[in-house]
Amino acid sequence: MHEEIDAQPLSERLSERLLELKHAILFRIQTWFFTRHLELLLQGAPALILAAGLLLLAAHVRRAPSSTLITRYVVAVEQALENEDLNSAKVYVRKLVLMDEPGPQTQYALARLAESEGDTSRANRLMRDLAPYPSVGYPVAHFWMGKHLQQANSGEKAGDMVWRDQAIHHFEQSLRTAELRDQAQEKLAELYLETKDTAQAVRYLEESAPRRPEFYLPLAEVYSQRQDNVRLLRVLRYARQYFQTRVDRDPADAEARVSLAQVHRLDGDLAEAETLLQEGLTAADAPPLRKALAELYLLKAGQREISDSRHLSQSLDLLTKALIVAPDHPQVVDRLAMFLRYSGASSDQMRDRLRDLLAKGQSPATMHLLVGSSLVADGRWNDARRHLEQAYRLNSRLPSLLNQLAWALASGEDAELDRALRLAEIAVRISGGEPEMRATRGRILAALERWQEALTDLEAVLIIGVEQAELHATLAQVYLALGDHEMAKRHEALAARRARQSTPRTP
Repeated sequence: MHEEIDAQPLSERLSERLLELKHAILFRIQTWFFTRHLELLLQGAPALILAAGLLLLAAHVRRAPSSTLITRYVVAVEQALENEDLNSAKVYVRKLVLMDEPGPQTQYALARLAESEGDTSRANRLMRDLAPYPSVGYPVAHFWMGKHLQQANSGEKAGDMVWRDQAIHHFEQSLRTAELRDQAQEKLAELYLETKDTAQAVRYLEESAPRRPEFYLPLAEVYSQRQDNVRLLRVLRYARQYFQTRVDRDPADAEARVSLAQVHRLDGDLAEAETLLQEGLTAADAPPLRKALAELYLLKAGQREISDSRHLSQSLDLLTKALIVAPDHPQVVDRLAMFLRYSGASSDQMRDRLRDLLAKGQSPATMHLLVGSSLVADGRWNDARRHLEQAYRLNSRLPSLLNQLAWALASGEDAELDRALRLAEIAVRISGGEPEMRATRGRILAALERWQEALTDLEAVLIIGVEQAELHATLAQVYLALGDHEMAKRHEALAARRARQSTPRTP
């Protein structure tokens, strides 16, 4: 008998024992159940139901995968995608689907996989579901949405606010996750700077600058605008240390040199900024250095008083330097053209200087524009038109050129008012509504007797001080045509007063 028992397999013996145990447990439960009073059984029913629920919940928790395991697979997906190992990424995503369906981590992994496979529409759809705008969603997906909005609109104008508002929302939502907080703060600093929202930009610049010292410079620019000198000096010190180290390490680093020059500008040391940029140009002819040096000359010219001929000559010298350094810089061209037209600074000497540059072949379109502008200031309309028409043939997209040509065409004998208005309209549009362009358009509209439209443009530019006497005289004509004699008289009086007080205008 012993031999028969010993010969029986262990698994069979365990099965028999388990079956016997099961029958014993069932017998005990049945005995307990049928020997209880019904009233007592009903009183204990809630406790029995609660115990059963707890047992089921415990069983479910034991079956559910841990969050740590899910996170490990999510990280594995990202690492596989970074290594361009698409097959491994697919395996990890399948495991996530089995464990975490339909959790946000799994959906995010599916979206990233779709992106890597080139299915961008599916990736975007999944990410939008995870990170809706303007609602709150999965932080990591919000960061992904913000980055993709930035990349897709990197070439858009700064004034386009729609996508920036969405990107800001997404990056702000991604702040809720610790591993992305630093990157999100940096992105928000950049976006708020682009939107000119300095109040919000400061908050994120201050957070990000210790990690990214290049942010000390825009932070200093904000403090300079606010005239917060205590904070300005503090961040300028950090910015100077950072950019000086970069320049010392690599003297050909044009970006660092331009930034260091800007630090000196904010600190009021324009001479040091000029020296720094000139040294850089001596070593390497880099466009960013030329642009920065030209803008420095513009700044210095704008600080000059031109109430006498000595200061007028210095301003012209600075503007000419800016022109030689960056002949195609729009601000340089516009400033010098407007200076020649409005300041009364035109002279045969200045035209000779410009013609010398033209003869050397330096930026012919710009030189013809400036020679033409000086002739406009002298009222030599036919000569001015000849140079401006040549500049127009060489480059028809310079706002100041269009503006000067429009004014020349609308003036003198044989005026071409219709063409002048078309050019003025284009100048206003591509310049973003610069006051000088609107002043010219307003005068042309008045010459065409389109009085109400002329009034809108002319009154909009009164505050900038462009040819005040002439503007008031034109407005007097406009109000007289509109039947408002009282306003016409007021502008006539102002025109006479401005004519008596008129002095050359600072560029």
